[in-house]
Amino acid sequence: MTRVFRSQTLAQQRRRLLQMLAQTVRALAQHDALNDQTRDMVAFLILTLREIASTVETTTAAWEKRDYWLKADQFRLEWEWAAELAAALEDALQAEDWDAITRVVLQLVPHLSQVTLPKRPRWGSEPWRGAWRAWQAQRAPGPPPEGSP
Repeated sequence: MTRVFRSQTLAQQRRRLLQMLAQTVRALAQHDALNDQTRDMVAFLILTLREIASTVETTTAAWEKRDYWLKADQFRLEWEWAAELAAALEDALQAEDWDAITRVVLQLVPHLSQVTLPKRPRWGSEPWRGAWRAWQAQRAPGPPPEGSP
């Protein structure tokens, strides 16, 4: 079996995801109503926040294997906002409540205040394109069980 090499550490991946979040929040701030583009942006925020939360769990799992329980717990507390804001945004998007979406995005802003955007991002100018469909696909129930009407 061959070894698997990661091209990015989890910290680098979180930094890139935070940059993408910051770019999306800046673009979302220019809108004042829910439409197709803002749905894409909000869905992208949800998916990206979930991905950040998963990198936190991966990092802490590795530390817990080495009995660094305190370090893992502190790190989880430092990043717990990602999963909480993803859940709040998801609820607001499902309800299509623009005011609630705005409130949650405003809670996200302080976590992005130290993020600097690259001059030419590798992910393009609109990383949120298609996120609405991806988010809906994740929410869609699976096929009905066999024998059900």
